[in-house]
Amino acid sequence: MYGLQPKCRSNIVAQKFPSFTINNEPLQFIQEFKGHILSNIQLDDADIARERKNLFYRCNMLIRRFYNCSVAVKQRLFKSFCLCFYDVALWSNFTAFSYNKLKSTYVKCCKIFCGYNKYYSVTAMLHELDFSDFNTVIGSHQHALHRQI
Repeated sequence: MYGLQPKCRSNIVAQKFPSFTINNEPLQFIQEFKGHILSNIQLDDADIARERKNLFYRCNMLIRRFYNCSVAVKQRLFKSFCLCFYDVALWSNFTAFSYNKLKSTYVKCCKIFCGYNKYYSVTAMLHELDFSDFNTVIGSHQHALHRQI
């Protein structure tokens, strides 16, 4: 059997399932699908970790290429390249730990790329840069998805 067993034995529907096919070709059960990570444990933590890695990657790329640019250019670059969380609106089941790690990654990337000290006030930095706080960024993506549905 694939995945975790239910805690309540009465919730088990079957121990084995028939094979699924497309054009008479059997489909394999997998543990995880990459892209937007869908896992069989029904948690979005793996996808949040993927998004953290991507945010660090994009921010480091911007730092290497545009470190000496003006603040206005850095603002535009950061908003264009680091705020593209396209699949966050699909997250519905995750731990507070993984969400908070992504939130701190966002703040850390803002500070490093824009040249702020790590002890500088997050609120003051976001205000000076005219950036939204992380919860607002995530909320706007979720709101955009619900408007389209």
